[in-house]
Amino acid sequence: MTQETTSQATTSGKDHSPVIVEASDLPLHCPSSRAPLWSMHPRVFLDIADTGTAKCPYCGTDYKLAEGVVAHGH
Repeated sequence: MTQETTSQATTSGKDHSPVIVEASDLPLHCPSSRAPLWSMHPRVFLDIADTGTAKCPYCGTDYKLAEGVVAHGH
């Protein structure tokens, strides 16, 4: 995930830009190991291969594959 988009959300709750996912972040799961402690919830793996986007059902964080990254399904 790019450095500028690694935070899950801001304390004001106004940052709605998606987290950009790099190939090294796959398989994608939320929360990431870089998420702040206050935003932790049960880990859920997200399928981003079909559409290039995913939304966490727990916290609502939006994820988007970086341009040129191809997610390979199993």
